[in-house]
Amino acid sequence: MRSRRLLMLAVISVIALALPVNAASSDSLPEGAIPLAGGGYALELSAPTPAWYTPELHQRILDAGAAGVPIPSDADIPASGLAFTGIRPGAWMFFPAWCTMNFVFGGATAAPATEAGASALDLAPKNDKEPGGGKGQGGGSGGTKGPKADSGSGGGAGSGWYIGTAGHCTEVGDEVTLIAAPGLLMNIGRTVKSYNDEIGRDFALIEIYPEMVQYVNPSMTYWGGPTATAQPAIGDPVVHAGHGAVVGTGGTPRAGIVTYVGDGDQSSGETAYGWDGVASLGDSGSGVRHASGPAVGNLTHLVVGTEYVPAFIAGTTAPYMEQLAGAPICYAPLTPNPLPAPACAS
Repeated sequence: MRSRRLLMLAVISVIALALPVNAASSDSLPEGAIPLAGGGYALELSAPTPAWYTPELHQRILDAGAAGVPIPSDADIPASGLAFTGIRPGAWMFFPAWCTMNFVFGGATAAPATEAGASALDLAPKNDKEPGGGKGQGGGSGGTKGPKADSGSGGGAGSGWYIGTAGHCTEVGDEVTLIAAPGLLMNIGRTVKSYNDEIGRDFALIEIYPEMVQYVNPSMTYWGGPTATAQPAIGDPVVHAGHGAVVGTGGTPRAGIVTYVGDGDQSSGETAYGWDGVASLGDSGSGVRHASGPAVGNLTHLVVGTEYVPAFIAGTTAPYMEQLAGAPICYAPLTPNPLPAPACAS
């Protein structure tokens, strides 16, 4: 326990050193920090899109479609600890921010986010932002960015398949790029819902393009599951696999113990939770699973302050994520599955 605490303190120190301090702030909080009632603050755990991801590379990825584009040989990224690639929980996202994907949603049971199937959702135009503007840690607005829906690639029918990440990682209309096949960057879909209301209501939903469904697998990158959806409870052992650049290599599984379940900053009904564990910039969006198999939520923030010894990781609970998505989380057996398997059990 002592060694884990010391590791957590070291991680916090590294993150604090890496973040610029806002000189205009009277309390000298890190830039983008969210003050919390009773003291302390929270930090979004996304990182900017890397400099090697240029507008020219982005356009090549869009043009390549399901063929993908090889990761540049000079790309400065950590060695991946992923056991499996694909559009699945734990996949590595590079645009519009350096983040991690959580769970697959919907499948054949979900209505596609198209004009015919969007119901009461508002349609949003395509977002034409280019790499270089850079979403990253502290870039969130703190206000809701959803619910909205977009019509998908080229305005055609959507696939009805979705994958989630953190709301502060992407806005409605964003094209989303991740490593969807070994060594290949692919534009897998477009963000159709995004909520960025700080802790307990921070979630985004990306609709996967029909031609990319072949790479979908609800099974996690480092093992199997999630086998169900469960509300986290204090004392639960949990595990996540994110792509934070400070701790371990990309996709390394990390364990923790749930220490808080309660209301979020902008929501009530135990939509927020926290756990004692390790995370760093780039882990935002990660799917968090109970050690026994069920999905319990996502990872969005590092919480630092006198109430937390020394800190804890926070996110949005899985049942509330399903409510925000309007679609169920897709389940998978605990047996690892390295191959694409576009089938959804829930």
